[in-house]
Amino acid sequence: MKKLGLFAILVLFVLGLSARPALALPVFDKFFKKHYVEGKGNAALEESVKEAKCNVCHYGTSKKNRNDYGMALSDLLDKDNYKTARVNEEPDVVDKELKEAFEKVEKMKSTGGAVFGELIKAGKVPGTAPAE
Repeated sequence: MKKLGLFAILVLFVLGLSARPALALPVFDKFFKKHYVEGKGNAALEESVKEAKCNVCHYGTSKKNRNDYGMALSDLLDKDNYKTARVNEEPDVVDKELKEAFEKVEKMKSTGGAVFGELIKAGKVPGTAPAE
């Protein structure tokens, strides 16, 4: 019986190590950081994005949960079009598509009424989780 209990604890430990937090698609995350954060001189936004991580576009622990900013982007971008193979084969096309979508979303209003682009310029993460 002790062996079974020890085995169960070991299995739970290994599963705990392999659990990963929800991650944004790398291409969207990289583009956001390149377009808005890196080298832009907005220290407040840099800190906000660093702290928020995936919650720039998501909320909670599931990547299926998109905040208002993530929903606006998902209305314009189909994540299946941005798999690694396509991103590597057509980097200029992908970059252009992402730039157009992100710039459209900049002009949209968040659920709180503020424009996403204004929130970004103010150094804030643009997404707002829905009220629960």
